[in-house]
Amino acid sequence: MKARKSPRNARAAVCAAIAFCTAPGPAFASDAASDEVSGEASDEPSSKPRDEAAEQARVDARWIPSASLFTTGHVQQRMARMDSDTSPDIDGDSLAFLWSFGGTADIASPVVLDLAGRPRLFAHADVGFNYGVEDPVVTEGDPGTPPVLVLGSNALGGILHRGSSVRAEGKPLVLSGGVGTVFAFEAFERGFRVRPTLEWMYSRDTIKNTLGGGEVEVAGGGPTACNPCRTLFIKTQTEKGFHSVGPGIELEADVGRAGEFLVGFYGSFRAYYLVGDRKANMRSTGSWTRTDNGQPSTVRADTTFVTRYEREPWHYRFGAGIRVLWSPEE
Repeated sequence: MKARKSPRNARAAVCAAIAFCTAPGPAFASDAASDEVSGEASDEPSSKPRDEAAEQARVDARWIPSASLFTTGHVQQRMARMDSDTSPDIDGDSLAFLWSFGGTADIASPVVLDLAGRPRLFAHADVGFNYGVEDPVVTEGDPGTPPVLVLGSNALGGILHRGSSVRAEGKPLVLSGGVGTVFAFEAFERGFRVRPTLEWMYSRDTIKNTLGGGEVEVAGGGPTACNPCRTLFIKTQTEKGFHSVGPGIELEADVGRAGEFLVGFYGSFRAYYLVGDRKANMRSTGSWTRTDNGQPSTVRADTTFVTRYEREPWHYRFGAGIRVLWSPEE
């Protein structure tokens, strides 16, 4: 006769089987750990672009002040004409080259357009100082100091410093400024910036006019004999200011960093057009003096010396400088 199984034992066996089947085994545990690791790894690539985008947005929103020191060459053409009753009309021109140095204060706005080059608006104000060089625009003879009759000479040819001239000299102070756009890019493992601008400049010229004359006062011993002679000296000057506008371009390259400041070297070229009056006219009158006693001539009327000075409309400025920009590293 077969023994019967106890219902209690059967129920215990079924429960044990169910518990075995539902308990998490080693394979499920490793899958869960794998899911956690993969989840962490998937978060890293997505957070890195977000950090870079946030950093770029902070840089784009920044105002960038800067300052620079520069040296420039300035090429301009001048013309002049002079007229008096001692000589016919004489005109001439010259190509002047002025060298200057100075400083600049600059400011660049936050990025204004989401384009290549990250364009920013840009403005600068400059103060420059010209080296004083006098330009002989037109010269006839040997003017300069008052004419004198050489001691011991009794001929018209013995009178020195006869002639006339118009000379010009740029005043030391030069003011300039401009507005434009800054485009930034990278090449050759360094940063570059290009600045196309609209420029303005104000400068002043000193115009110096000189006339020295010599003539026979009393024609007694021939047409060139001083019995006696007479001399004339006129020397005057005036100033004229000139406003100019025109296009400009700068190319700047990073050369290093000093803490929160970026140092760049740049070259510039600017073309200016004179606006307003480009001429300076002068009219001067002088009296003749006898060489024997220094008294005014009694037979010669006063002489009027007329000069006309003019600048060509286009002139050009080129140079180089070093700029320090506030650009803290993130």
